[in-house]
Amino acid sequence: MSPRTLPRCSARWAGLVLLLLTTELCVGYRENARTCPPRCTCAGELLDCSRMKKGQTPETIPEWTVQLDLSHNKLQVLRAALFSNLPHLKEIKLNNNDLERIPDFGACALNITTLVLANNRISRIWPDQLQPLLALETLDLSSNNMVDIRADSFPLLPLRNLILNSNRISALEPGCFVNLSSTLQVLRLNRNRLSTIPAKIFQLPNLQHLELSRNRIRKVEGLTFQGLHALRSLKMQRNAINRLMDGALWGLSNMEVLHLDYNNLTEVSKGWLYGLDHLQHLHLAHNAIVRIRPHAWEFCQNLRQLDLASTHLARLEEASFSGLSLLDQLHLGNNRISFIADGAFRGLSHLQTLDLQNNEISWTIEDMNGPFSALDRLRKL
Repeated sequence: MSPRTLPRCSARWAGLVLLLLTTELCVGYRENARTCPPRCTCAGELLDCSRMKKGQTPETIPEWTVQLDLSHNKLQVLRAALFSNLPHLKEIKLNNNDLERIPDFGACALNITTLVLANNRISRIWPDQLQPLLALETLDLSSNNMVDIRADSFPLLPLRNLILNSNRISALEPGCFVNLSSTLQVLRLNRNRLSTIPAKIFQLPNLQHLELSRNRIRKVEGLTFQGLHALRSLKMQRNAINRLMDGALWGLSNMEVLHLDYNNLTEVSKGWLYGLDHLQHLHLAHNAIVRIRPHAWEFCQNLRQLDLASTHLARLEEASFSGLSLLDQLHLGNNRISFIADGAFRGLSHLQTLDLQNNEISWTIEDMNGPFSALDRLRKL
């Protein structure tokens, strides 16, 4: 080959190589293209087939699907074949359908980590329905027809989040959560029909957040929450609680937030506050509290926020807040306070916000000698 023809041949070879590479890339693209089934939408790893016609599902689900939304389809049953080849599926939303049982997801059940079944017609949890879900971490069964949680409801699962809000649950059988004890971190039982909490029912040493609001609980016995060593927040608003027995909250030494607002409590005493060494936020608004017992705060001196608004308090005695030297916020608005003893706020050296609005304190403030003189860090009154 002469030197004159070498550049032309090199150019031809380069063009041929570029053509082969382009062809290979195009074939590869076609092979890996993510097709979206009719009447569904696709975004990244999500296949959204919600709000299709009544009882309909796509003919097939693409193999690449990681997140699947089949909500709002009025589904009564699911074809097992629909999940026959979904090795990447991890999250399924089946809320707002007409399912009466937890579906069978076939082989792909092994990889599912999140299952949302809220707003269906499920009346009971059967262990064989959950047994195949060996990777399940979040289960939402809110707004179904369950009336109890039985001792055999849950097999051994790695559940971290269990949501059972807005059912008709009136009974928790002993041992009903025992198979979830090593992993469960969040348990929500709001808007049910629980009137009592069996002692030591929550043997969940890793649970961090427990919600029992809007039930029918009237009395909490001592040691009710024993076994919740890691609990950080407890919500029991809007029950009918009128008695917290001594030691009712014992065992919650790591709890930081306690919501007891909108109940019928009549007093604050150290008996039911016993053991709350790390409590920082205590919400007691909208109760019928008429007195704060002497030394009430002896066992929870790490409080940062105390809400006693809209209760029936009429007097603040000299030792009403004794021991709360770390308190930042104190809410006493919308009460009947007409008497504040000299030194009632003494010791609140860190207090920055004091709310006394809508009380009857005009005369007592005039008669006091520097009622707020001890509040060196107060910013808002």
